[in-house]
Amino acid sequence: MANKIKFNIKKEKFADFIDKLEDLCKIDDTLKFKIDSSNILIYSMLGGNVMLAFKNYLLQTNDYFDISDIDFTIDLIIPDCKKFVKNLNFLSNSDKLTFEIQYKESQDDENIMVARSLQLVGGKLKINWICGENYEMRDINKTTLAQRLNLKNRKWSFSVEKSDFSDIKKLSSINSSKVMNINVIEGKVILSESSAWELQIATIENRTSNLILNKRFLSCIDDSLEMVEFSMFDSFILVKTQETNLMLSYEQDFSDDDV
Repeated sequence: MANKIKFNIKKEKFADFIDKLEDLCKIDDTLKFKIDSSNILIYSMLGGNVMLAFKNYLLQTNDYFDISDIDFTIDLIIPDCKKFVKNLNFLSNSDKLTFEIQYKESQDDENIMVARSLQLVGGKLKINWICGENYEMRDINKTTLAQRLNLKNRKWSFSVEKSDFSDIKKLSSINSSKVMNINVIEGKVILSESSAWELQIATIENRTSNLILNKRFLSCIDDSLEMVEFSMFDSFILVKTQETNLMLSYEQDFSDDDV
């Protein structure tokens, strides 16, 4: 039998909450929430067995929801998240917002409750949504993220100044190619599009690398940062902030001088 949990959404954080969901929709049109008494982990990913892109927000639960302590985690998958976000915008002017989740216990873990449907209410308007099945999206928890994305495990990194990153996004929007090159030649980091433009953006330790990145995901990087740091792992690039992790797969053909 399904159970229900109902709590208030903090009005002053609702617009920010919507912005974060809208940002994650840039990756894929399905979102997953993992809600417990401490944190709200929200993420979206592109790709099946091979993850092409992933982005998450890790938020403090009591910053966004007035929710009593719960001794379980709620897993909640939202399909068609772009339409979901558009619907939520109609609640923005409501004085009181409530969030009700209908759930059942997971068959695999008694500490996990799987959401079946949800309802958000603001004034006279109710937004109802049927949740996706848990098997539809890979399960990733806070512990797994912290371990996999530990910066101690990165191979190398470089940083891009805000003004340079702005130019890169503008240049990329002009040209029709789908990919951008990240070339490191004797420590000089150069971003480019073939036969279009190139920009040297940093100097790092002496190494040589050649990477290819899908330009689509540039829009997923927070361009308000004064410096955007790109951390290179074995098979993905990580752009990390206090609240978010953005993982981007890349194609590579490189050799490191120090290996």
